[in-house]
Amino acid sequence: MKYLILLLAFCLTGCVQTATLEELEFEAMQTGDWSQVEKRERILARRIASRGISCPVGYSSYCENFALEQRCACVSSEQLRNILAMR
Repeated sequence: MKYLILLLAFCLTGCVQTATLEELEFEAMQTGDWSQVEKRERILARRIASRGISCPVGYSSYCENFALEQRCACVSSEQLRNILAMR
């Protein structure tokens, strides 16, 4: 019985709809409280950063650190060889 209740609770939490970013922005414009929008943007940025950059076939991801920022780009194999040869 306990497991059935846990399974039901798990299923119900998966069905809960969350507000879209646009809905959060609309609400923030009405209330002036942008904290939920900022929180969602941080979550999205972390999610994108954890996936890394997705490059097409024949290209590789190349990242460089500039001060506190990391910049990544898709470069061809030839460009990558040139970059590494310059170092």
